[in-house]
Amino acid sequence: MNKNNILIGKDALSALARDIFTAAGMDEEPATLWASVLVWANLRGVDSHGVLRIPRYVGGLQSDEIKARPDMRLEVSAGSIALIEADRAAGPVAMSYAMEQAIARARETHVGWCITRNMTHAGAVGFYALKAVEAGMAGMVMTASQPMMAYAGSSVPGVSTNPLAIAIPGDDHRPLLLDMSTSTVSNGKVLRARDAGEQIPLGWGLDGAGQPTTDPGLLKTLLPVGGAKGSGLSVMIECLVSLVGGMPLIEPVLNSGKPMAGRPLHGLAIAVDIDAFGNPADFREQVDALAAILVGLPKADGVERIFAPGERGDTTLAEREAGGIPLPSGTWDRLAKVADRLGVAMPTIP
Repeated sequence: MNKNNILIGKDALSALARDIFTAAGMDEEPATLWASVLVWANLRGVDSHGVLRIPRYVGGLQSDEIKARPDMRLEVSAGSIALIEADRAAGPVAMSYAMEQAIARARETHVGWCITRNMTHAGAVGFYALKAVEAGMAGMVMTASQPMMAYAGSSVPGVSTNPLAIAIPGDDHRPLLLDMSTSTVSNGKVLRARDAGEQIPLGWGLDGAGQPTTDPGLLKTLLPVGGAKGSGLSVMIECLVSLVGGMPLIEPVLNSGKPMAGRPLHGLAIAVDIDAFGNPADFREQVDALAAILVGLPKADGVERIFAPGERGDTTLAEREAGGIPLPSGTWDRLAKVADRLGVAMPTIP
């Protein structure tokens, strides 16, 4: 572990996050949910989507960019389809509700497709995809936001980073989980590098002049994973989420040159009743067999272990549940400043 890291247990970190959100005006139940999503990300090693984002979230709550008590409502309900107006709710609150709606519809029609529009940042979207697995289904989640990533061939933000998660239930094997963005890395990894005082690799993004940079403080535009493949996938997610939901994000911002007021995000939660296709036991056994044969393939030079989708995060989760979550000292200092401002006591660190 980096000697500049702070080590904290999940319960203490969850309580701190919850208390900060409640001090910023949220009710305890949504604050607890939001905290659990952030700490889940930290436990799995996705620190880019963990508690390091809390100072920004608190700023959003205090400016009313994020509504502590939104008027979320179901605007469309038609068979498998649902559309939620989130009223700038915290993303974890809105996306959890969206997946609940998708699962409920999948129980009736075998597929649930729920769009939530006008929410805020949702965090690590694999959390919501796994909710479908807990209900015995396959889950898929996507989110859309305003331009922050270059469209292939351009040097300025043209599309979003559009996170995408797919979760598949196994039998003895833990669920397979793909949780990715369409950018080479998420913006949260850039934030973490700033907190840790580290440089970033070339290929992560561009500075304000459209040139490659290794300085996380100068990065202005993220780069798409796989070039045209990543940016093309972003466009399609914008169509499936924002355009279908009746609230485009990319084209209006590019036309005006200004971000949309309130910086809304949209999300899509899909649940699929895989049992409807045949014998569910056979499917889960086949998932286990696929995972086993993949991780048993001959390893390339320098590779110690091959992971099935989600296994790397599962391994980190087990380690951090037992030994604690490492946070860069810069993240800890920023959390302490927010906590002090809100009158929240910081946990004692051994």
